[in-house]
Amino acid sequence: MKILYVCTSTEVGGAEKAFFTLVQAALHAGHEVKVLSLRPLGPLGRQLQEAGLSVESLDMRGKCRPLETAGALARLIAQIQAFAPDIVHAGLYRAIQFCRLAKRRIPFILVTTPHYDLSRKSYFLRLLDRALKDGDDVSCAESQSTADFLLQKQKYAQNKVRLVANGVDLQAFRPDHSLREDTRAELGFAAQEIIFTSVARLSKEKNHALLLQAFQLFYAKHPQSKLLLVGGGPEQENLRRQTQELGLDKAVIFAGEVSNVCKYLCAADVFVLPSCIESLPLALLEAVACGLPAIVSKVGDMPQVVCHGENGFVFNGKDPILLAVLMTELAENTDLRQKMGRAARARVERFYPAPEQIYLKIYTEIK
Repeated sequence: MKILYVCTSTEVGGAEKAFFTLVQAALHAGHEVKVLSLRPLGPLGRQLQEAGLSVESLDMRGKCRPLETAGALARLIAQIQAFAPDIVHAGLYRAIQFCRLAKRRIPFILVTTPHYDLSRKSYFLRLLDRALKDGDDVSCAESQSTADFLLQKQKYAQNKVRLVANGVDLQAFRPDHSLREDTRAELGFAAQEIIFTSVARLSKEKNHALLLQAFQLFYAKHPQSKLLLVGGGPEQENLRRQTQELGLDKAVIFAGEVSNVCKYLCAADVFVLPSCIESLPLALLEAVACGLPAIVSKVGDMPQVVCHGENGFVFNGKDPILLAVLMTELAENTDLRQKMGRAARARVERFYPAPEQIYLKIYTEIK
């Protein structure tokens, strides 16, 4: 089977990582695969190229301008015609809409996976999505909250929507004591230090600013602790400046974009993600698979992954004092941390296996 994957970007983000894990699974299953990115190639795209995959870019830059949009759409149509795929699978908002527009010009089978919280898009973008949605042959929702929104608010056809929840490779992401010891030594963490980590793009919707405020309150009474921020993004300089202003230079570590997220998760004691916007973040699933208790905001499907008081805590995402209190609860209670960590691993094993085989089955059913 020939499968064309169309994505908005190939930067290092949870949505992109989930999409490219699927690309690799399709390749390993013996399918002929090609990847097309609307934006210039990022680290994940270059990585796939180096592995021998066919990866190309439409080189769209910045916001959509009429001439650029028309040109990119024409190039997308030409790419689809040249490759003649059995399936086109589009991921992320802009790629999905472009493929839907292309389908109005040429026939092909289209599968979509949003990997975003559409409820937070502007009214115009939601309206555009609703107007073009009938171009999908199958609309896959990566979380229950996304599926509910598509059906109830966007009026997607019930028979076209499939819930294919994000999942995690349980062999690649698991508790590893040796990796923990080695990574903590590499990063210079003392044995008694409590390490909080957040793996997320450094952008406003991830709410790192509130996390830093909470960590300052916590750190004042718990100087034997550190906050490890993994990821890059447009807010990096602002967050570094905030870190200095809060007097946390020695306690907050900006690891940047990393190739081996698992080692940083294994080195930590608690995962924190106070996002304002989420669907079902891959980073959270990877963290709990590594046996970390998690503190998350009450958005998207995160409260379904983290059961308050069982394998972590859920809070409103707006109160740094409350977040500091929850961080303190886990920092001061080793037994609770370990108990919640075991429960976190057990929950992801039960409910969030890797979804790639489900997607491959869908391709076979609709071809």
